[in-house]
Amino acid sequence: MSSQESSILTSSFDEFSSQLQSSALKATRNSMLLPSDLHFHRTMDPEFSKDLDLFSSRILSVANKLLTLVGTAESSSKSKGKLESEDDVVDNFHSVVVDVMDRMMEKTDINLDEFLGRNKAPAIAINTKLIAAKKKSSASNTKAKGGLDPALQHASHLPKPQLKFAKKIENNNVPWVPTLSHKYNASVPLGYNYHDSDSQMEMDTLLGCHPYRYEITHISYPPRMFEPSTPIPPTPFDATTFRWVSTVSELESMLVELRKVTEFAVDLEHHSYRSYAGFLCLMQVSTRQQDWIVDLLVLRDEVSILNEVFTNPKITKVFHGAESDVVWLQQDLEIYIVNLFDTFHASKVLGFPRHGLANLLEMYCDFTADKRYQLADWRIRPLPEEMLDYARSDTHFLLYIYDNLRNALLDRASSQGQDLMERDDSNSLAPISQPYPPTQTLVQEVLSKSEETALRFYEKEYYDVERGTGGNGWDTLARKWNKINLYASSSTIGIPGMQRDIYRRIHLWRDKVAREEDESTRYVLPNHYIFQLAEQPPADMAAMLRIFHFVPPVLKRRAKELLDVIREALKHHLTAADEKSLDVPMLQESAKAEQQLSLERGSIDPSLWPSGSLSTKPPLSSSLFGDMSLNSIRSHNRDNILGMAAPQSTLFGNTLANPQPVSNRNVGMAPLDHFTEVVARIHSNLVIAPSAAKVIHTTNASSVEQSFSAEVVEDGILPSSAQVEIPFVPAAQRSIKTSVSSTPDDAIVIVGQSKQKKRKRAKDPANSGEKRENQEANAAPFDFASAPNILDAVPAPEQSHIPRKKPKQSKGSNGSAFYGSFPAPPKAHSEVKSGNKSHTFK
Repeated sequence: MSSQESSILTSSFDEFSSQLQSSALKATRNSMLLPSDLHFHRTMDPEFSKDLDLFSSRILSVANKLLTLVGTAESSSKSKGKLESEDDVVDNFHSVVVDVMDRMMEKTDINLDEFLGRNKAPAIAINTKLIAAKKKSSASNTKAKGGLDPALQHASHLPKPQLKFAKKIENNNVPWVPTLSHKYNASVPLGYNYHDSDSQMEMDTLLGCHPYRYEITHISYPPRMFEPSTPIPPTPFDATTFRWVSTVSELESMLVELRKVTEFAVDLEHHSYRSYAGFLCLMQVSTRQQDWIVDLLVLRDEVSILNEVFTNPKITKVFHGAESDVVWLQQDLEIYIVNLFDTFHASKVLGFPRHGLANLLEMYCDFTADKRYQLADWRIRPLPEEMLDYARSDTHFLLYIYDNLRNALLDRASSQGQDLMERDDSNSLAPISQPYPPTQTLVQEVLSKSEETALRFYEKEYYDVERGTGGNGWDTLARKWNKINLYASSSTIGIPGMQRDIYRRIHLWRDKVAREEDESTRYVLPNHYIFQLAEQPPADMAAMLRIFHFVPPVLKRRAKELLDVIREALKHHLTAADEKSLDVPMLQESAKAEQQLSLERGSIDPSLWPSGSLSTKPPLSSSLFGDMSLNSIRSHNRDNILGMAAPQSTLFGNTLANPQPVSNRNVGMAPLDHFTEVVARIHSNLVIAPSAAKVIHTTNASSVEQSFSAEVVEDGILPSSAQVEIPFVPAAQRSIKTSVSSTPDDAIVIVGQSKQKKRKRAKDPANSGEKRENQEANAAPFDFASAPNILDAVPAPEQSHIPRKKPKQSKGSNGSAFYGSFPAPPKAHSEVKSGNKSHTFK
C-alpha cells in the first residue's frame, strides 16, 4: 500500500474497507491453492522454501501488531497474547486471535448502538459510576481476612450499661403496656381504639392496641413518591462528615435538621448477648447531606422526642428489613413509624435473587461493607473507626438505593399496565377499575407491606411452664433440636419420662436465673448443655462440672442450685414411679389397655395368650410346675411326692434321698430346699416309663446274655411298650449265635460270593402280600452281638500331639530348589526390569 493510501479519511473509509475485504478474500483463495504436501515441495525447491518462510514471518509480524493494538483497548490480560511460531498458530490461534476479535466486534456493536441512540437506559441501574465509588473507605478496600476480633465481638470486660439506665429493665412474666405520654401528628386522640372489623377488635384486645393504628392505615402518601425522578447520588463517603450525638442539645439540633427534609434513612444496632430482652445501642440517621450516630446508651430516655418526625406522614422513613427495628423502637424508646418504605419489600417485589442490604450496596453503589461488624458488641465506648464506618454505611447510601428502587417499580408497573391494556383491547373487555393508576401498582404494593411492618406491636415473651409453647418455651426448643423424648407429648414414665422431667426443670431454672441476672439464656447455659444434662444426669458436683468445656460465669456462682434442681427431679420421678408400682389394680388395667391396643393393631394373636396374661402380677400356676401357690406347696407331703416320682434321675441325682417334709418348712426356706421342691414338682409331672434292664457285671458273656434274656424276654417275646437298654459287651467276650438249623455234612459252604446282578421283580399284585408274609416268617432273628459297634473302634491319636514334618525340597542337579515338579526360575529372571532399577554412580 502506498504512502498516499496509508492516510485514511472519513470520505475514503468505505473505499478502503471494500479494498481490504477484497484483498483478504483474494489471499484466502490463494491459500486454498497451496498443495497439501507442502513439506515435500520445500525440500525439493530451496528458493520456494525461503520465500515461504519470509512470507510467514511477515504474516506473523502483522498479526502480532494487530494483537498489540487490541491490547491497548482492553485491560484484560487475555488480549496480551503473541504468536511466535507455527506451533502457536496451531495451538493458541483460537484463544489468542479468535476470542480477541470476538470481543472487539462485540465492543464495536455496543459503541455503534450507543452512538446511534439505539440503547435505552435500564430501569434498574447496576454498578453506576459514582463519585463516592471512586474512593471507597479504607475499611472496604482493605478488608481484613478472618473472623472478627474476640475483643470486639464479646467485650466481656465492660460493665453492664443497663445498670445505669434511669428506667430499670423489668424482666417479669407479665404483658407489656405502652407508656406513651404525648401523641405527635395525631389524627385521633391518644387512647382512641379504632377497629376496622370485629376480628381486628378481638386481636387488639388480645395483643394490645397500637397507638398509631389509625394514622398508619389511613395515611395519604405524598404525590412525589409515585413520580419518577432522577436518583440523587450521595455525597462521597469519606468527604461526608458525621456527627456523634450524645447530649440533649445535639439531639435537638438533629431534630431541627430532620424537620426540613422530605425523607431520611434509619438503621439500628442492637445488643442481646448480655441482656435477657436485649436493648438498643446505636441509631444511625442519614439525609442527603448529613449523617448522625445517636448514642442510645446515654439518650435512651430523651430520644422519644424524635416521634415528631418519625410519625410525620409527609416525611418518608426509609428502612431495610424493619421487622425487628419497629419492635425495638417500641420496646426501648416508645417511637412509632408512619410512612415507612422498606427497601427489603421493594427487592422482593422486583424479584431480585438476593434481598440483603449488602447486595443492594454492591448493585447500586459499588460499595462492599464489612459484614463481620454486624455481630460486633455495640456497647463498646468509644467505638473504633471501622465500626463507625460500618454503622454509617448502612444509611449513607440508602436514600440513593430508595430512588433507584422506586423508579424501577414505577417503570415495571408502567410496562405491565401497557401490556394489560393491549390485552383488554384485544379481548374487547371492559378495563378493571382500580383505586389508583396502573403505574402506582407496585409502589402501592411495597407501601402496603411496609404498613404491615409498621403495625407490628411489641409484646413481651411469656414463659409457658406447663406446655412449653412460645419462642422461649421448652417444647419449642426440643422440637427445634428434634429431641423426640423431650416433647410435651412424649411419655412421662420410664427413663424417657425422667429425662423429660429433668429437662423441663433445668429449662425453667435457666429462664428464671436469666431474668434475675438480666442475661441471655444462652449466656447462662447454652442449649446443648441442657440436653446433655437431661440425657446423662450427673451424680454429684464433680460429674456435673466435668460436662462443661468452659463453665459459664453465672453457673460458677450458682452451680449448687442447678445440681439441686437435677436431684429434685430425680427424686420426684423415682417417688412417683414407686407409687405407681404399688397400685397393682391400676397397672393391671393399664396392661389390659395395652393388650387391647396391641390386639387392635394386629401385633398379638389372641389365641396365643389367655385373658389377663399380660398383668404385672406373676402367674401362680403352669403346665410344667402345676400349682405354685404357697398353700398348694404346703399341702403336699413326702409320701405323695415319692409315690408319683422316681427316687433319682440322671440330671438331678439322688436329691430326694432324705427330703424334709414340706409341711415342716417355713416360708423363709433355704435355697437348697427350694431346689428340692422344684425337683419334686418336675418328677411328679413326668411320665414314669418301665424300669430299664439291670446290667450284671460279669466276665462271662453267656451269663450276661442269660440274665438279659431272663429279665426282659419271656418265651421269646419282647414287650412292644418296653424300652430296652442293650448293654455293651466287649468284642472279645461276645459269642456268635449259631443257627438253629444244622448244616449237613455234605453241604457246600460258600465263603465269598461275587456281586450278583439285580433282578427285576415280577409284579404280581395278587401274590405280593403272601410272599412278603412268608419272607418275614422265615427270616432268621438278627444277632445283635455280632453287629459291629461304634465303641469297638480304636480311637485315633490326637492330631495335635503328632509332630508335623516339613516336606523336604528336593534339589536338582544344578542346585536350584524345586517347587513340586517344576524347578524354580533362575535368580536373574526374578529381578526387576532395567527400567525400574535405580543405580548409584560414584
